[in-house]
Amino acid sequence: MSGQYTRHGGKLTGPVTLLLVHRSTTTAAKADTYVLLVHPNGKRSYVSSLWDSPLPGTYALEYKGVRYAVTLTDDAAVVAPAQEGTPPYLNRGSGNSIAA
Repeated sequence: MSGQYTRHGGKLTGPVTLLLVHRSTTTAAKADTYVLLVHPNGKRSYVSSLWDSPLPGTYALEYKGVRYAVTLTDDAAVVAPAQEGTPPYLNRGSGNSIAA
């Protein structure tokens, strides 16, 4: 999951292929965007919601019990394990904190 990715819209290509998908309808407890893992056979599986960070262009996801910081630009992304003491990430709708 960790690594550098090339971004083409909502598709991130790197160590694995990830899709950033916007929910058409959300509840207060859900983030607006979630992440899917694309397997080599084309099958997709849910990874995590993508939570907003207080820092622009920075988000968080959790996969297999590990919290990751995701930094996005228009054409690239970096996914790295979140450091202890990183700022809390907020679910914009509910205000739920998911601090590392």
